[in-house]
Amino acid sequence: PMKPAQTASIDPLNVKSADEPVVQDVVNIINDIITVVNADNAAGKYASAMTKAKESLGKVISDIQTLKAQEQKAADDKMKATHAEFDSAAKELVKRLENEMHEQETRWKDEYESEREKLSQTYQQKLQSELDAAKKVFEQRLKNEMLEREIELKQQFTKSVSDRVETERSGRLSKLNELSSSVTELEKLTGEWNAVVDATLRTQHLNVAIDAVRASLEAADRPTPFTTELAALKEVAADDAVVNAAIASINPAAYQRGIPTPSMLIDRFRRVAAEVRKAALLPDDAGVASHAASLLLSRFMFKKQGRAVGEDVEAVLT
Repeated sequence: PMKPAQTASIDPLNVKSADEPVVQDVVNIINDIITVVNADNAAGKYASAMTKAKESLGKVISDIQTLKAQEQKAADDKMKATHAEFDSAAKELVKRLENEMHEQETRWKDEYESEREKLSQTYQQKLQSELDAAKKVFEQRLKNEMLEREIELKQQFTKSVSDRVETERSGRLSKLNELSSSVTELEKLTGEWNAVVDATLRTQHLNVAIDAVRASLEAADRPTPFTTELAALKEVAADDAVVNAAIASINPAAYQRGIPTPSMLIDRFRRVAAEVRKAALLPDDAGVASHAASLLLSRFMFKKQGRAVGEDVEAVLT
């Protein structure tokens, strides 16, 4: 007898889109069905169904490709939308940062103008004070010159009178001599007064230079060199022994690097006081245990207030 015809299996590698797992699963299912039909020798009976199944496989593959393309397009559209949203957010962030920077710059500018105006007013006040002081000194010198001129005229008048009454009695001439002596004493007082005025002027200049040093130290919020102010003070003082000795007594490192502010001294004293309290209870031969015990007990030490009496650690620190 003649062997019945068999339905050929589908080659998984020659199928369109063979790299798709779903396509391979469908091919395997159809091949399994073909294998069962061939094994039952029912190929002729189910030939049309097998052919239709193979044809339907192509449609399934086409539908899968269409669905995959749609999903790919949807993913691309979503990616583009995400990029657009990110670009918009980035632009908004940059715009907000630029606005904040502009506002910060405006605040800095306002603060700078305010500080500059304050410094200008302070400088104008100091300048006006110096002008007033110089004006008073000038007026006093003018008065002294007028007084000297008046004394000179009196001397000339006295000399003229003395010449005229040269033949008069000795009593009158002696009175004129007494008057001349008084005028001489007046001249001496005038010279001493001029020296006092000059000394006052130098003292005023010295006070201005000292105030400049003091203002530089009091206005600083951190150690600031004051070499320039000290040099100006020394120049104004000239050869004043007291000022030169005071400047020479200052450590050069102090005016080159500046001195600690009161707040820095207070902070440093508080830290030193804390360390002193920790070591207050240590014996001379203290070990690790003694250090630990002293550290623990120092937390419970009673801190004194006001004007403490005594020579213990807390009294001295207070």
